[in-house]
Amino acid sequence: MLRSATGAQHRALEARLPFLRADFDLVTYRRLMQAYYGFHLTLEQRVEAFDSGLFKLTERQKTPALTKDLRALGLSADAIEALPVCADLPLIDSTAHLLGTMYVMEGATLGGQVLRRIVADKLAIDADTGGEFLDVYGRDTGRLWKAFLKRLAEFDHPAHNLQVVDAACTTFSCFERWLERAGVLHDAR
Repeated sequence: MLRSATGAQHRALEARLPFLRADFDLVTYRRLMQAYYGFHLTLEQRVEAFDSGLFKLTERQKTPALTKDLRALGLSADAIEALPVCADLPLIDSTAHLLGTMYVMEGATLGGQVLRRIVADKLAIDADTGGEFLDVYGRDTGRLWKAFLKRLAEFDHPAHNLQVVDAACTTFSCFERWLERAGVLHDAR
């Protein structure tokens, strides 16, 4: 149900990302990673503040990889600290909201596997030169995704499912608005 409920939003956002465009270049990639950093930094803080104990959140953090990538892409620590951060985030005040939000965040790690190859082919960027975020879990990607899906399935209940879906849809919307404000999305064709 969650996948079908968020599918249209996912496809619409994916179509607006610059990775597959002919004009995708290093400058665009750097701006995109800056925007991802500004979103993930504050969203991870919100997830950690709820701290439901469902997950070992330290193994799911993406901000350290984004920081490393931005440094490799030429930003200083001061420049990274000065980057704008997203304040328009989904509410996380229940396990249902946490799971819906994390569904989007964790699902993006799977998509990162595809994007990692595109960035390597088009820009010659790998994990050491600015692309660690796109393979943030490395060999643990499958294991962490399956563990997340297991938790999600354990929580499956008609009383909560709509909240999970709503949180996932809200997370997609917040992310798209943030990327739009950052100027890294293109109009869908």
